[in-house]
Amino acid sequence: MTEPQDWPFEQPAEGTLRPWYLTATGYLEVLFSDPEEAQRAQRGLLQHQIPQEELRLYESEEILRILSQLQEERSIAAKAVAALVADPAAKQDFLDNAWTGGAALWLVARTRDRADHLVRLLADYNYSSLRYYGDHGVTEVERDADQHPSHTPHAETPPAWALASSRLGVGQENA
Repeated sequence: MTEPQDWPFEQPAEGTLRPWYLTATGYLEVLFSDPEEAQRAQRGLLQHQIPQEELRLYESEEILRILSQLQEERSIAAKAVAALVADPAAKQDFLDNAWTGGAALWLVARTRDRADHLVRLLADYNYSSLRYYGDHGVTEVERDADQHPSHTPHAETPPAWALASSRLGVGQENA
């Protein structure tokens, strides 16, 4: 039996100066503006034999509740550290996604190869943002503006993951 996952986003802020995003290593965070699409992606990953315990879907209400709780738990010093080290754009995207009813899907990706595999599986889902928290910092995985994920891959066009996966190693890294 597999142990329950210790999800970084759910780590209590009490007693630590380091925000969760500085301790998250080995995870993909995928934001969806449409919670139904997030649920569809979760079902699809399960159908591809991704273990249930390696997936965690957060609906907007839960995200906002956890963020509020973390803010209350943080000391003044911890709030200062978070203000200095946070990526303002990523933080704002995460908050905006939750405030507008979006969802966040977290996946365990202990290695870059595992992350690449998961990115390929997610290629046909309409996510708005994908970040890999790896050993060397955070990598943004972006699609080209002309890529529109479809629900069925087309043999005559390269799959959406071909570019996204290649960018996983070349994306913006924040230590």
